[in-house]
Amino acid sequence: MKIRRRDPSFIQIDEQLLPDFADLLSGRVTLLPSTGITLLCPHSGQGLPVSADELALLSRLPPGWCELSSLDPAAFPAAAIAALLERTVLLSDRPEHAASATILASEDRCREVGWHPLARLYHGMTGWSGVSGDEGYRPHGDADQRERLLAHASRHGPIPEHFPGHPNHLGSVPLPDAPASGAFGELLHRRRTTRHFDTARPLSIGAFAQVMQVAFGACGIEELAPGMTAVKRTSPSGGALHPIEAFPLVIDVEGLAPGFYHYRGDDHRLELVARVPAEEARPLAARLVAGQDYFADAAALVFHVARLDRQFWKYRQHPKAMRVLLLDSGHLSQTFYLAATDLGLGAFYTAAINDADIAGILCLDSSARMVIGANGIGVADPTRDQLHLRPVAMPRPD
Repeated sequence: MKIRRRDPSFIQIDEQLLPDFADLLSGRVTLLPSTGITLLCPHSGQGLPVSADELALLSRLPPGWCELSSLDPAAFPAAAIAALLERTVLLSDRPEHAASATILASEDRCREVGWHPLARLYHGMTGWSGVSGDEGYRPHGDADQRERLLAHASRHGPIPEHFPGHPNHLGSVPLPDAPASGAFGELLHRRRTTRHFDTARPLSIGAFAQVMQVAFGACGIEELAPGMTAVKRTSPSGGALHPIEAFPLVIDVEGLAPGFYHYRGDDHRLELVARVPAEEARPLAARLVAGQDYFADAAALVFHVARLDRQFWKYRQHPKAMRVLLLDSGHLSQTFYLAATDLGLGAFYTAAINDADIAGILCLDSSARMVIGANGIGVADPTRDQLHLRPVAMPRPD
């Protein structure tokens, strides 16, 4: 049998406070400082505890695959090796070790796609499944919000100032006042995040189609080389790759059955991916946006799913490729907002989503696809305003 470390192996060493069990037996609670060692698994999103002796053993292993029988049993005790294999801290080439085979296949897939190792670690360790916050049921009055902010500030200090100057600036130059004007300026100022939707009013399929086409539809293509095409949308994208695709969860859109769809931006159509019973659509939406029930009142949620194989095909193991993906989602979101606002509709964007659960519903390969966030759209409820910002216009310079 051959064994090897994970490639790469991410080790986290941090300080922990652990209970003193002798004191616990005496009825006292004492926390003692301890050093925690954890192998971080980007494939499962889990941390695997490792002892100091096990870490030393891992560091002594030769690089790559090695025959277990060739190792000195005094330096590599059989029981220690077996324990590490059982927890997949070490991997085996034996097909009967199914857990090892799963990790090895995932490592190979990540190399094939072109992941930067640290980006893969971040993605794997920050996924959400079954997370639910208290936003849906906590009180949202002005006094309640103020109390929460003050409590937060008491724990973490005051919020950094909103408009800082550079500490080493050499002087300042006032600029002429030049606010956006006309229809475009008015549209920008009307854009807001909507948290109150009218669930009694379905969204027309025409309005839904227009926003989808404006935000996610292809405006044009250019063949740069045989079989290699750049795409133009209304939003910019790094390398003109436009790797983010739209997966709407339709809840209440006229003419469309509730369910998950995939939007085809080349010929402007929807592919049904998963049916959802009408009575289950809103509860499902609330779970997927981590308990933000007010967003589940929208007529449709549109999840941004990045095609990592397309992005990393050009930017292979690139340290900035992940940042560009997140920027792409932000560009698309703003265009979505403006398209909805232009039609007098409410819109939002949230990254507080159970991305692992969404990937499971859509049968996505997590090595090649990443759920980043969700836009939402619907008819705003004009009778409610409690959850909305009510900003006062900034004073104009003299």
